[in-house]
Amino acid sequence: MRALIVGAGVSGLSVAIALAKKGWIVNIIEKSNEIKGLGAGIQVSPNGLKVLDDLGVTKYLESTLFEPNNLELRLGKSGKKIFSIPFKGISVKRWGARYINVHRDNLIRGFLSVIKSFKNIKILTNKTVVSYNSGEKDITLKLASGEEISGDLVIGADGLNSTIRMQMVYKNHPTYTGYMAWRCLTPLEKLGDVQFKNDSCVWVGRNKHAVTTVIDGGKTINFVGVVVQDIPVVESWNVPGIKAKILQDFEGWHPFLIQIIQNSESIFQGGLYEREPLKTWTNNKVVLLGDAAHPMLPSMAQGASQALEDSACLASFLTPKEDISRSLNRFFEFRIGRVSKIQKRSRKNLRLFHLSNVVKRLFFFGVINLLSKIYPEALHKGQDWIYGYELK
Repeated sequence: MRALIVGAGVSGLSVAIALAKKGWIVNIIEKSNEIKGLGAGIQVSPNGLKVLDDLGVTKYLESTLFEPNNLELRLGKSGKKIFSIPFKGISVKRWGARYINVHRDNLIRGFLSVIKSFKNIKILTNKTVVSYNSGEKDITLKLASGEEISGDLVIGADGLNSTIRMQMVYKNHPTYTGYMAWRCLTPLEKLGDVQFKNDSCVWVGRNKHAVTTVIDGGKTINFVGVVVQDIPVVESWNVPGIKAKILQDFEGWHPFLIQIIQNSESIFQGGLYEREPLKTWTNNKVVLLGDAAHPMLPSMAQGASQALEDSACLASFLTPKEDISRSLNRFFEFRIGRVSKIQKRSRKNLRLFHLSNVVKRLFFFGVINLLSKIYPEALHKGQDWIYGYELK
């Protein structure tokens, strides 16, 4: 069986390996000249790392990944801790795998290292897909060059602005949330001996929040700051930003955050947009994965892990005994409930992080702080349905 995968990101590369392990002949079609990740950090929770383990990717990440001691929620200005969820030493025992932070480019390199060992995976770069066409037996991709490539299955893993999704459901109308995200990377050696370097932290305040995670084996800190922005900003992680503007947005916040921004060489910005769950991810022998199927706000750090779950799940549903289109429909029906719930929770988290009403903020964060002291087990239990997930 022949699979045509559009896009060489986390979704595309992971599903390529999953299918190749089952004997599929796989062609990955990528529009860029070079396959690499953006200069950004990714959090891979235990549910996602289980997939990387099964694919044989994790061993290539060991020297560059970072395993945080705790996930913490802190007040943005004072740095006061609201709660802390221990991860290191607990994650494997409770959820079956570690919780790691990794640079996106290192993750992509890990996939490529595994792919080298598969003779049945071929990567075609500098190839732009413009449409697909379903024939009686084969399904064909048409490229901008005029070339055509045929196979038995097409997987749209081509991200937020998916060409495959546009043809399948004629829908790419995201709604601007009113928030934009700042992003930057800073070498930890420029920050001195800071107390937060071993933890992943969410910093919250009125109408804004920030997330700090350590990547590159403990050498680099990844900063993402989300603020209110009434005028819509383009949806991208690669638009250059102005350092003076981000410093203005986070003026008065904890010195650790200001130091990260000041010592970063490059600042980027992008608008945050919402999309409602699609009614289907499939069309005959075509299926969507990852951001092409279910883009989600970053407020639960589940984008990469849900893409990995998609890949493993799809490979398990595709069997020689069943028609491909039926297998794809069953895959969608199995996955849609979980990813829709995570999309909804991500939207809710974004609004909770940005509470502007003083009374609501004091009540909400006060209750969480009290709960973390009198019943800390509740914080772990609250994550079980996400991190402890086992593919069936």
